[in-house]
Amino acid sequence: MIPTFAQALAAWLLTYALHSTILLGLTWLIVNSRRVGPGTADVLWKAALVGGLLTATTQSALDLRPAGSIIIAPSVGEVAAEPTAAELALDRTTERATLPTNEGVIAGTNAEADSSPLDDAPAPLSLASLLALGWLAVAVILVVAYSARRLVLIGRLGDRRVVDDGDALALLAALCRETGVIAPVRLTSSNAISSPVALGRSEICLPAAALDELEPAQQRAMLAHELAHLVRRDPQWLAFACVIERALFFQPLNRLARRGIQASAEYLADDWAARRTGGVPLARALVKVAEWIQASPLGVPVAGFAEERSQLTARVTRLLDRSIGQAPRSRWGVAALAAGVLALTTAFAPGVAGAVRMSQAEPRTPNLETPQGDEQAAIPAGTKQDTSVVRAVIARLRDEDVDVRRAAADALGRMRDPMAISPLVAALEDEDEEVRKAALHSLGQFPRGVPAAPIRALLASTDADVRSHAVQMLGEMKDRGSIAAITALVSDPSPDVRQSALHALENMEAPVSEATIG
Repeated sequence: MIPTFAQALAAWLLTYALHSTILLGLTWLIVNSRRVGPGTADVLWKAALVGGLLTATTQSALDLRPAGSIIIAPSVGEVAAEPTAAELALDRTTERATLPTNEGVIAGTNAEADSSPLDDAPAPLSLASLLALGWLAVAVILVVAYSARRLVLIGRLGDRRVVDDGDALALLAALCRETGVIAPVRLTSSNAISSPVALGRSEICLPAAALDELEPAQQRAMLAHELAHLVRRDPQWLAFACVIERALFFQPLNRLARRGIQASAEYLADDWAARRTGGVPLARALVKVAEWIQASPLGVPVAGFAEERSQLTARVTRLLDRSIGQAPRSRWGVAALAAGVLALTTAFAPGVAGAVRMSQAEPRTPNLETPQGDEQAAIPAGTKQDTSVVRAVIARLRDEDVDVRRAAADALGRMRDPMAISPLVAALEDEDEEVRKAALHSLGQFPRGVPAAPIRALLASTDADVRSHAVQMLGEMKDRGSIAAITALVSDPSPDVRQSALHALENMEAPVSEATIG
């Protein structure tokens, strides 16, 4: 049993909307109601942004349904498939034999099953399908638009040149040695930007004016700030947050998370740089760069030096007041708390689950078990059933295992599909006597369509039970061609056979002389 893809996707989106609202809303309350440092705010915003994805995915994958969870009801075209009558019968047959499902006879036979025009009608799109398709269309448009804006930014920076000499390069190399940054950092400059930015994992791009108009101490502080962005992987985090903000556009709190991560990154990069170069040179560099900033610098959020003009006053004041955060000893405590909140959200936050239906890719495996005393478990004649199941059981009449053949013969009698008559007639010549008996008893379940000649041949069987049952069948069929043979059995040594013969002749209104009875 698996949920349909549309239902699963819609259920995940709704679960994410609920969980992310809880996590992002809680983070917003904590950050705004208490004096939380940028380090703690950074961890909380990142955990909340990723947390909704993790909790919704985990809850959906494990099919967890805490109290208050709801289930998306299927549409008319997605109603769960009920087991067929044949499957119900097969679940009550054979003790030792199980029908394999990987036989070629099973594959491709569903097309031959009886179907009505209603079965072939296309199912209408459900609300879940419309929700999933609508989200996908808008998400693709927004993510593509964001990607296009980033390509515009790359195009604007296409004229940047590598800074391969000068004081700035020497200052950057010295900072890398002092801070233990081993990976090479590429330093470039461009006339198209007005504020330094950290690009990718290993590039710092400076405005051309920064190489000429800033003092060495200010250059060093500015480079330290951008190096901090690279060390903290802020460009990658910011790009990820931007994609989530657009792909999951229906959650407006994601924008708050992205802005929170961006603001925390600037404060933490200031702290990292100020501890190595001093707060005053960094503050002066910020003020100088602020004079160059355009109204709309780059069009997309980036890990820059002074891209957010609204933060400049607070950052400069913070640096000049020497309220620089100390080097964080450890944020494992905050991370552990966030992980605990995520675990509680997964376990107890209500979610949305998709309704389940029978998977088309996982056919039901019939269980051919023969119960004792289940003689009334037959399927009513004329019941519509899947011919693939019937064909699969017919194929088992040729199985090497005697128990499997006997179970298959017995199951076909309960299924009462006319398709089984000819194979059951052929099974009357099976080498095993129990298989022949089971086939004969199953043929007795068919009111019409069974040929008389093979049954007539069984009147000469050495098994009294076979002779008796064959006589009964011929009597019910009123096969007048077997009257003479049945009359001869009136004097059979078996009382059961004699009684069956008399009843059969009476049913066919055939005369029986007293001499014959005697």
